[in-house]
Amino acid sequence: MPEYLAPGVYVEEYDADPQPIPGVATSIDGATARALIDRFKDLVPPEWTGYNESDPGITLVNLFAWLAEALLYRTDGATDARREAALRELLPLLACGPPKRPRYFEGQILDAATLEAEQNYHRDKRRLLNLALVGYGVVSGLGVQVGAGGDGPHVVVDPGYAIDPFGETYALCTQSMVRLPGAALEAFVSLRGWDRPCCPVPTSHGPEDTRIEEACVIAISARVLPTAIPLAHLVRDSAGWAVDEQFTAPAARPAPRHRGEQAHAPR
Repeated sequence: MPEYLAPGVYVEEYDADPQPIPGVATSIDGATARALIDRFKDLVPPEWTGYNESDPGITLVNLFAWLAEALLYRTDGATDARREAALRELLPLLACGPPKRPRYFEGQILDAATLEAEQNYHRDKRRLLNLALVGYGVVSGLGVQVGAGGDGPHVVVDPGYAIDPFGETYALCTQSMVRLPGAALEAFVSLRGWDRPCCPVPTSHGPEDTRIEEACVIAISARVLPTAIPLAHLVRDSAGWAVDEQFTAPAARPAPRHRGEQAHAPR
Protein backbone atom coordinates (compact mmCIF):
# COMPACT_ATOMS: atom_id res chain seq x y z
CA MET A 1 0.00 0.00 0.00
CA PRO A 2 1.24 3.51 -0.71
CA GLU A 3 1.99 5.68 2.27
CA TYR A 4 -0.25 8.72 2.72
CA LEU A 5 1.85 11.85 2.80
CA ALA A 6 -0.55 14.76 2.24
CA PRO A 7 -3.93 15.33 0.58
CA GLY A 8 -3.62 13.87 -2.91
CA VAL A 9 0.01 12.76 -2.39
CA TYR A 10 1.20 9.20 -1.78
CA VAL A 11 4.65 7.64 -1.63
CA GLU A 12 5.94 4.36 -3.00
CA GLU A 13 9.31 3.81 -1.40
CA TYR A 14 12.16 1.86 -2.88
CA ASP A 15 12.17 -1.90 -2.44
CA ALA A 16 14.09 -4.72 -4.08
CA ASP A 17 10.79 -6.33 -5.10
CA PRO A 18 7.98 -4.20 -6.53
CA GLN A 19 5.13 -3.73 -4.07
CA PRO A 20 1.60 -3.74 -5.52
CA ILE A 21 -0.51 -0.62 -5.12
CA PRO A 22 -4.30 -0.93 -5.55
CA GLY A 23 -5.23 0.85 -8.75
CA VAL A 24 -1.59 1.42 -9.75
CA ALA A 25 0.25 -1.47 -11.35
CA THR A 26 3.95 -1.83 -10.60
CA SER A 27 4.51 -3.90 -13.75
CA ILE A 28 5.64 -1.74 -16.65
CA ASP A 29 3.71 -3.87 -19.15
CA GLY A 30 0.54 -3.97 -17.07
CA ALA A 31 0.47 -0.31 -16.11
CA THR A 32 1.09 0.97 -19.61
CA ALA A 33 -1.11 -1.53 -21.41
CA ARG A 34 -4.11 -0.88 -19.17
CA ALA A 35 -3.73 2.89 -19.57
CA LEU A 36 -3.51 2.55 -23.34
CA ILE A 37 -6.48 0.17 -23.49
CA ASP A 38 -8.64 2.68 -21.62
CA ARG A 39 -7.73 5.34 -24.20
CA PHE A 40 -8.29 3.13 -27.23
CA LYS A 41 -11.66 1.76 -26.08
CA ASP A 42 -13.20 5.20 -26.50
CA LEU A 43 -12.18 5.15 -30.18
CA VAL A 44 -13.82 1.80 -31.04
CA PRO A 45 -17.17 2.27 -32.86
CA PRO A 46 -20.03 1.12 -30.57
CA GLU A 47 -21.48 -1.16 -33.24
CA TRP A 48 -18.15 -2.92 -33.72
CA THR A 49 -17.82 -4.55 -30.32
CA GLY A 50 -19.75 -5.32 -27.19
CA TYR A 51 -16.73 -4.37 -25.01
CA ASN A 52 -16.21 -8.01 -24.02
CA GLU A 53 -12.65 -9.30 -23.85
CA SER A 54 -13.43 -11.93 -26.52
CA ASP A 55 -14.82 -9.45 -29.08
CA PRO A 56 -12.63 -8.72 -32.14
CA GLY A 57 -12.63 -4.98 -31.45
CA ILE A 58 -11.23 -5.38 -27.95
CA THR A 59 -8.69 -7.89 -29.26
CA LEU A 60 -7.38 -5.23 -31.64
CA VAL A 61 -7.41 -2.65 -28.84
CA ASN A 62 -5.19 -4.96 -26.77
CA LEU A 63 -2.88 -5.43 -29.77
CA PHE A 64 -2.55 -1.68 -30.34
CA ALA A 65 -1.89 -1.14 -26.64
CA TRP A 66 0.85 -3.77 -26.69
CA LEU A 67 2.50 -2.18 -29.75
CA ALA A 68 2.33 1.31 -28.24
CA GLU A 69 3.72 0.01 -24.93
CA ALA A 70 6.63 -1.59 -26.78
CA LEU A 71 7.36 1.74 -28.45
CA LEU A 72 7.34 3.57 -25.10
CA TYR A 73 9.50 0.87 -23.50
CA ARG A 74 12.12 1.24 -26.23
CA THR A 75 12.32 4.98 -25.59
CA ASP A 76 12.55 4.62 -21.80
CA GLY A 77 15.67 6.44 -20.63
CA ALA A 78 16.50 7.49 -24.20
CA THR A 79 17.31 10.90 -25.63
CA ASP A 80 14.83 13.74 -26.07
CA ALA A 81 14.93 13.20 -29.83
CA ARG A 82 13.72 9.62 -29.47
CA ARG A 83 11.05 10.65 -26.96
CA GLU A 84 9.80 13.26 -29.43
CA ALA A 85 9.74 10.61 -32.15
CA ALA A 86 7.61 8.40 -29.90
CA LEU A 87 5.27 11.33 -29.21
CA ARG A 88 4.86 11.95 -32.95
CA GLU A 89 3.88 8.32 -33.45
CA LEU A 90 1.51 8.05 -30.48
CA LEU A 91 -0.32 11.36 -30.88
CA PRO A 92 -2.07 10.40 -34.16
CA LEU A 93 -3.16 7.10 -32.56
CA LEU A 94 -4.75 8.92 -29.64
CA ALA A 95 -6.35 11.51 -31.92
CA CYS A 96 -7.60 9.20 -34.70
CA GLY A 97 -11.31 9.29 -35.41
CA PRO A 98 -13.70 12.18 -34.78
CA PRO A 99 -14.57 12.79 -31.12
CA LYS A 100 -18.11 11.92 -30.10
CA ARG A 101 -20.00 13.45 -27.20
CA PRO A 102 -23.34 12.37 -25.73
CA ARG A 103 -26.48 14.04 -27.09
CA TYR A 104 -29.24 14.59 -24.57
CA PHE A 105 -32.98 14.74 -25.27
CA GLU A 106 -36.18 15.10 -23.29
CA GLY A 107 -37.15 11.91 -21.49
CA GLN A 108 -33.75 10.29 -21.87
CA ILE A 109 -32.67 7.90 -19.12
CA LEU A 110 -29.22 8.91 -17.86
CA ASP A 111 -27.22 5.95 -16.64
CA ALA A 112 -23.68 5.75 -15.28
CA ALA A 113 -22.21 4.89 -18.70
CA THR A 114 -23.71 8.03 -20.27
CA LEU A 115 -22.36 10.30 -17.55
CA GLU A 116 -18.93 8.65 -17.78
CA ALA A 117 -18.97 9.19 -21.55
CA GLU A 118 -19.59 12.89 -20.91
CA GLN A 119 -16.60 13.02 -18.56
CA ASN A 120 -14.38 11.04 -20.93
CA TYR A 121 -15.18 13.35 -23.85
CA HIS A 122 -13.96 16.44 -22.02
CA ARG A 123 -10.98 14.63 -20.46
CA ASP A 124 -9.84 13.25 -23.82
CA LYS A 125 -10.13 16.67 -25.48
CA ARG A 126 -8.03 18.15 -22.68
CA ARG A 127 -5.38 15.41 -22.99
CA LEU A 128 -5.05 15.89 -26.75
CA LEU A 129 -4.80 19.66 -26.32
CA ASN A 130 -2.09 19.23 -23.69
CA LEU A 131 -0.01 16.91 -25.87
CA ALA A 132 -0.44 18.98 -29.04
CA LEU A 133 0.30 22.38 -27.52
CA VAL A 134 2.58 21.64 -24.58
CA GLY A 135 3.88 18.07 -24.84
CA TYR A 136 4.66 16.12 -21.68
CA GLY A 137 7.03 16.48 -18.78
CA VAL A 138 7.57 19.01 -16.01
CA VAL A 139 5.68 22.27 -16.54
CA SER A 140 6.87 24.06 -13.40
CA GLY A 141 8.52 23.31 -10.06
CA LEU A 142 9.12 19.66 -8.99
CA GLY A 143 12.77 20.26 -8.16
CA VAL A 144 14.54 17.48 -6.22
CA GLN A 145 17.14 17.92 -3.45
CA VAL A 146 18.90 15.43 -1.19
CA GLY A 147 18.79 16.06 2.54
CA ALA A 148 19.59 14.31 5.79
CA GLY A 149 17.65 13.91 9.00
CA GLY A 150 17.32 11.82 12.10
CA ASP A 151 15.84 8.90 10.17
CA GLY A 152 18.54 8.92 7.48
CA PRO A 153 18.99 10.43 4.02
CA HIS A 154 15.93 11.55 2.11
CA VAL A 155 14.86 13.48 -0.97
CA VAL A 156 12.67 16.56 -0.99
CA VAL A 157 10.39 17.13 -3.99
CA ASP A 158 9.19 20.69 -4.45
CA PRO A 159 5.58 21.52 -5.34
CA GLY A 160 4.93 21.72 -9.06
CA TYR A 161 2.88 20.81 -12.10
CA ALA A 162 3.43 18.17 -14.79
CA ILE A 163 1.83 16.48 -17.80
CA ASP A 164 2.26 12.72 -18.23
CA PRO A 165 2.88 10.89 -21.55
CA PHE A 166 -0.88 10.55 -22.09
CA GLY A 167 -1.64 14.24 -21.61
CA GLU A 168 -3.01 13.93 -18.07
CA THR A 169 -2.13 16.77 -15.70
CA TYR A 170 -0.94 16.38 -12.12
CA ALA A 171 -0.27 18.98 -9.45
CA LEU A 172 1.92 18.32 -6.43
CA CYS A 173 0.59 20.96 -4.05
CA THR A 174 2.92 20.45 -1.12
CA GLN A 175 6.63 19.87 -0.60
CA SER A 176 7.13 16.14 -0.09
CA MET A 177 9.93 14.26 1.68
CA VAL A 178 10.75 10.61 0.92
CA ARG A 179 13.47 8.56 2.56
CA LEU A 180 16.15 7.00 0.39
CA PRO A 181 16.99 3.27 0.14
CA GLY A 182 19.68 1.87 2.35
CA ALA A 183 21.36 -0.61 0.01
CA ALA A 184 21.00 0.71 -3.56
CA LEU A 185 23.72 2.69 -5.34
CA GLU A 186 21.37 4.60 -7.62
CA ALA A 187 17.67 5.33 -7.92
CA PHE A 188 15.20 7.43 -9.91
CA VAL A 189 12.67 9.82 -8.45
CA SER A 190 9.47 9.82 -10.51
CA LEU A 191 5.91 11.09 -10.39
CA ARG A 192 2.79 9.46 -11.78
CA GLY A 193 -0.93 9.75 -11.36
CA TRP A 194 -3.24 7.51 -9.39
CA ASP A 195 -7.01 7.60 -9.84
CA ARG A 196 -7.90 6.50 -6.32
CA PRO A 197 -11.57 5.55 -5.73
CA CYS A 198 -12.77 6.93 -2.42
CA CYS A 199 -15.75 8.12 -0.36
CA PRO A 200 -17.74 4.83 -0.37
CA VAL A 201 -21.43 4.66 0.47
CA PRO A 202 -23.55 1.55 1.21
CA THR A 203 -25.79 0.26 -1.59
CA SER A 204 -28.06 -2.75 -2.08
CA HIS A 205 -25.22 -4.65 -3.78
CA GLY A 206 -22.38 -3.58 -1.49
CA PRO A 207 -20.27 -0.45 -0.93
CA GLU A 208 -19.73 1.83 -3.93
CA ASP A 209 -17.14 4.61 -4.17
CA THR A 210 -18.66 8.00 -5.00
CA ARG A 211 -15.50 9.94 -5.88
CA ILE A 212 -12.20 9.40 -7.69
CA GLU A 213 -9.26 11.27 -6.23
CA GLU A 214 -6.72 12.32 -8.87
CA ALA A 215 -3.72 11.72 -6.64
CA CYS A 216 0.03 11.73 -7.24
CA VAL A 217 2.42 8.90 -6.43
CA ILE A 218 6.08 9.74 -5.82
CA ALA A 219 8.28 6.71 -6.42
CA ILE A 220 11.91 5.97 -5.55
CA SER A 221 12.78 3.03 -7.79
CA ALA A 222 15.46 1.38 -9.88
CA ARG A 223 13.70 2.36 -13.12
CA VAL A 224 10.88 4.59 -14.26
CA LEU A 225 7.55 3.33 -15.55
CA PRO A 226 6.70 4.63 -19.04
CA THR A 227 3.52 6.10 -17.53
CA ALA A 228 5.54 8.16 -15.02
CA ILE A 229 7.62 11.32 -15.32
CA PRO A 230 11.26 11.01 -14.16
CA LEU A 231 12.20 13.95 -11.96
CA ALA A 232 15.79 13.11 -10.96
CA HIS A 233 18.49 10.47 -11.01
CA LEU A 234 20.20 9.88 -7.68
CA VAL A 235 23.62 8.27 -7.17
CA ARG A 236 25.42 7.21 -4.02
CA ASP A 237 29.15 7.08 -3.32
CA SER A 238 31.31 7.12 -0.22
CA ALA A 239 30.13 10.64 0.57
CA GLY A 240 26.45 9.66 0.42
CA TRP A 241 23.53 10.37 -1.90
CA ALA A 242 23.59 13.16 -4.47
CA VAL A 243 21.49 14.36 -7.40
CA ASP A 244 23.03 13.42 -10.76
CA GLU A 245 23.61 16.80 -12.41
CA GLN A 246 23.99 15.16 -15.83
CA PHE A 247 20.38 13.97 -15.78
CA THR A 248 17.72 16.30 -17.17
CA ALA A 249 14.05 15.72 -16.42
CA PRO A 250 11.76 15.93 -19.48
CA ALA A 251 10.25 19.39 -19.76
CA ALA A 252 6.86 20.06 -21.31
CA ARG A 253 7.12 22.10 -24.47
CA PRO A 254 5.22 22.37 -27.79
CA ALA A 255 5.10 19.08 -29.67
CA PRO A 256 7.49 19.03 -32.68
CA ARG A 257 5.98 19.77 -36.07
CA HIS A 258 6.12 17.23 -38.86
CA ARG A 259 8.56 17.90 -41.64
CA GLY A 260 7.16 20.41 -44.08
CA GLU A 261 4.68 21.98 -41.66
CA GLN A 262 4.72 25.75 -41.53
CA ALA A 263 3.99 27.89 -38.53
CA HIS A 264 0.97 30.17 -39.02
CA ALA A 265 1.22 33.76 -37.89
CA PRO A 266 -1.59 34.88 -35.60
CA ARG A 267 -4.31 36.84 -37.33
